[in-house]
Amino acid sequence: MRDRRGVSPVIATIIIVSIAIVMSLAVAYWMLGLGGAFTRYEKLEFTSAYVTVAKNDTNNEVFNVSIRIKNTGSADATIDLIFLNGKPSTTYGGNVTVSGLIGNTIAPGDALDGYILLNKEDTEDTYPSPWKSGMTLEIMVQTVAGRQYPKSVILP
Repeated sequence: MRDRRGVSPVIATIIIVSIAIVMSLAVAYWMLGLGGAFTRYEKLEFTSAYVTVAKNDTNNEVFNVSIRIKNTGSADATIDLIFLNGKPSTTYGGNVTVSGLIGNTIAPGDALDGYILLNKEDTEDTYPSPWKSGMTLEIMVQTVAGRQYPKSVILP
């Protein structure tokens, strides 16, 4: 019974090393997959922003700010707020109309078109129109992730 041996030390070492290599490859593969889930990001870019003067439904002149935004990141981006000259667009009352932007989600690689109407003339006594020809309008788009993307245009 004493003459019987188990696995030789060389074979045992080869088995242990091969198991360690397989386990390290499995852990590395799992970590890379897990890391990919946390490295997704959103990045919005203004591909165009321009202003024209038009007439609205009540035949008043308005500045029509046309915007095209593209998501060049790897995660969806949802627009939460629009700031105009540092203030949320809702604080301007009836003098601002935002359409096609707030609440919309842009998938990676996709673009979104929207516009902002700014009344040139006072529409209500409580909200005098702050928009005048020649002034610079700073547009800030904020996403639900809290990131902000600025763009400036000059009102004609």
